[in-house]
Amino acid sequence: MKTAEVESAVRPAGVLHMTAPPKPREFAKHMNIIRELAIADFRLKYHDSALGYIWSMLNPMLMFAVYYFVFTHIFKSDIPEYPLFLLAGIISYAFFQDCTFSAMNSLAAKSGIMKKIYFPRTLIIFASSSTCVLSYLINLLVLFMLVFVVKGFTPLVLLTPVPVLCLILFSTGISFLLATLYAYFRDMGQIWGVMVLVIFWLSPIVFNVETLPEPISTLVYFNPLTRIFVLIRHYLLYNYFDLRFLVMTVLYSSFSFGAGYFIFRRFQDRLSELF
Repeated sequence: MKTAEVESAVRPAGVLHMTAPPKPREFAKHMNIIRELAIADFRLKYHDSALGYIWSMLNPMLMFAVYYFVFTHIFKSDIPEYPLFLLAGIISYAFFQDCTFSAMNSLAAKSGIMKKIYFPRTLIIFASSSTCVLSYLINLLVLFMLVFVVKGFTPLVLLTPVPVLCLILFSTGISFLLATLYAYFRDMGQIWGVMVLVIFWLSPIVFNVETLPEPISTLVYFNPLTRIFVLIRHYLLYNYFDLRFLVMTVLYSSFSFGAGYFIFRRFQDRLSELF
């Protein structure tokens, strides 16, 4: 994306610096910035790739193939509808991982633009997340079609967008936090590379949390991703509804987003100087 395109979107009336929160009339302008940044991220991500966007679908499918083989031929799982159970978890976790890593590196990638013009740095994180959301929604569409072919349609499928939105909120909140930390501590890249592996095995992606012993299952449920993945499977696969569980998941995800956004906004004006 050319700097001029962002600059024209940021200050159409010749304004170079904004300090006040966005007003309603500025919403369209900020959406233009997010769109331009997201398009630039998308093109850059797949620019030199022979398969291009196909990798965003192929990567989780390859993970699915490996874990499906392991947990059906070596460690046999008795989870009902295990192929769909596993695919739903891998697709959702791949989005979380991709979203957080992309956001963590997005400020460094846009450092040139940040030093030349001013606009809310939060828009960079929103744009980075939007690119990942697009890939996630397309992968979810494939999952929905498979579920429809295998299990048919149930009314609770209509509630699936709720945990999906929770996942987007939670992932974006963590992305804000990681982007802030990475600006001050470059080691966060290596640390987070280890943490995503830990989080993978603390989330019910390849296993059913209900089969764990009570103290361990309680601990696993402290992970908001656990609650989100369980909800997605409840609505897509098992036709099960628990209002309290849903409300608590929405609250946890909203709090994570709000906390990450608040922390990022507190430090956003200093970030340009750190890259």
